[in-house]
Amino acid sequence: MLTDGQKAFFESFGYVLMRGLLSPKEVAAITCDVDEEWAEARKANPDEEDLTLGAIVENRRALLQLVEDDRIYDPISKLLGPDFIWCGSEGNITSKTFLGFHPDRTGPHDCDYLRIKLMMYLDPLDKDSGCLRVIPGSHRPPLHFEIEPDERHQMSEIVRPYDVRGDEMPCVVFESNPGDIVFFNQYLWHGVFNAMPGRRYIAMKLAERPTKPEHIASLQHYTPDVFNPHDAFIHSDRP
Repeated sequence: MLTDGQKAFFESFGYVLMRGLLSPKEVAAITCDVDEEWAEARKANPDEEDLTLGAIVENRRALLQLVEDDRIYDPISKLLGPDFIWCGSEGNITSKTFLGFHPDRTGPHDCDYLRIKLMMYLDPLDKDSGCLRVIPGSHRPPLHFEIEPDERHQMSEIVRPYDVRGDEMPCVVFESNPGDIVFFNQYLWHGVFNAMPGRRYIAMKLAERPTKPEHIASLQHYTPDVFNPHDAFIHSDRP
């Protein structure tokens, strides 16, 4: 369960890390499931180092259970409200050793529209192998708009306008083990440095129920499949 303190922390700093949320046995089963998906995808793309699979949670029955697991559902309900919406999932194997600081969502008018990404890494990661880094509080103005103000994404080793290397920016470094899950606001600036090739992770995306036309427009831009729910949800016998 998410405590009131953790909720306040999330609202102020834009993230909360839930350590050991899943057991080693559960992680092993999940890893086996997604490795099968990636193996099938590899047959069609044998030369691709990077693999991104959409709807990976929706396509695997064992993974679909994560959506309603109380350890995930209850914190999300507390952060987004009980009528939150599902915005999709993805599974990634990446060879990238560097992913500059960036927010997933950059719209200037909807920082008040809360969208959350859950990241679950399937390999142990530390600062020297590519763990996630976040800049606390960067999900809100004015800091959100002051980092890389023109590009909205760190395109080089140096972060503008500070003339500081990305791996030297003030940030929190999430050294993590499989079973840890980080919940973060998608407006939060985050990045990866010194990464090992072949990192594997699952991401799940959720949002508050939209209440403004700008929210609908943003969902259509970033996650259009939200308006065309996956069959696994449409035909589910689970409320």
